[in-house]
Amino acid sequence: MRDSDNVNNADSGADAARAGVSRRNLLQGAAITVGGVAMLVAAVAPAEAKMAQQAAGYQDSPKNGAQCSTCALFKAPASCTLVDGTISANGWCKFYAKKTS
Repeated sequence: MRDSDNVNNADSGADAARAGVSRRNLLQGAAITVGGVAMLVAAVAPAEAKMAQQAAGYQDSPKNGAQCSTCALFKAPASCTLVDGTISANGWCKFYAKKTS
């Protein structure tokens, strides 16, 4: 390797440093961009994605004595933490989980 090659390589690094482009700056910029995108997605996306009543096997009547009003997932007066739409207190779905207290 010639001395002139070393000088050219050193000059290239000095040019990049003067331009403000470094591996550290590049990685910091990428991290900031990824963080910003993640915050934007979190702000736009719904907090909870609920499933359709049909997918949950929801029915408006109790099944074997189990009904939404005694389920831990039911939120009075007429909603559920997992199933979308209006939920009857007398209804039932395959995700029924009896309240413990």
